[in-house]
Amino acid sequence: MGTVRALFNGLMKKHHRQGILLGQTTAATPEDFFGFDHSQVETVHFHKDGVGPGVWFRLHCGRVVNEVAMPTCRDPQLYDHAGSWGAHA
Repeated sequence: MGTVRALFNGLMKKHHRQGILLGQTTAATPEDFFGFDHSQVETVHFHKDGVGPGVWFRLHCGRVVNEVAMPTCRDPQLYDHAGSWGAHA
């Protein structure tokens, strides 16, 4: 697994564990919690206009999901310019 993929996987695991500890999920795996695998992540954003700091996973299909596994607006203009890290994985 490439360094970037390991980062995506680590972020997903962290937020899945946090969801369990806060009683927000009973999902057994990060993949069950988020509804996608880390290999589907194109990039991660760490800031959204109007919201502030956070974590948003942008998938190859264009869908965007936040750190609590909720779908959110796909408009790339709302997010920091994290760029596509997929080429470096």
